[in-house]
Amino acid sequence: MRYILATDVGSTTTKARFFSNESGEGRFVIAGEAPTTVEAPYEDVTLGVRNAVREVEELTGHRILAPDGSGIVVPYDGKIGVDLYCTTSSAGGGLQMMVAGLIKTMTAESANRAALGAGAIVMDVIARDDGRQPYQKIQRIRSLRPDMI
Repeated sequence: MRYILATDVGSTTTKARFFSNESGEGRFVIAGEAPTTVEAPYEDVTLGVRNAVREVEELTGHRILAPDGSGIVVPYDGKIGVDLYCTTSSAGGGLQMMVAGLIKTMTAESANRAALGAGAIVMDVIARDDGRQPYQKIQRIRSLRPDMI
């Protein structure tokens, strides 16, 4: 694993932390920050995440975001991206989240507990075996418009 990116969506600030393992030992490289964009007029936390990641890109010269705007490139392809991306929320008011897992009684339940433990407001839990058709899950995501999944 060569590059790792971690982001945290806070109440006011979204932080991005970039780590490298190029020389065989992991090290913190640089941090980027941007205002959190959970409130109006944006109502989309991914905008703040992208802005924080752009700052990391500018400071390091390492491209992380896909040129087509689709998000963070995982895995690193030799020119762009990171090998591992993880995110969390430390926002005090609780982001409205949907959680997902492969199996309802295992991974989805664990994801739900993790989200609640982080202070999230869980709007729904989606799993492959939750009894809903894929199109119903997509409709649910669109209707609820969670801050994060």
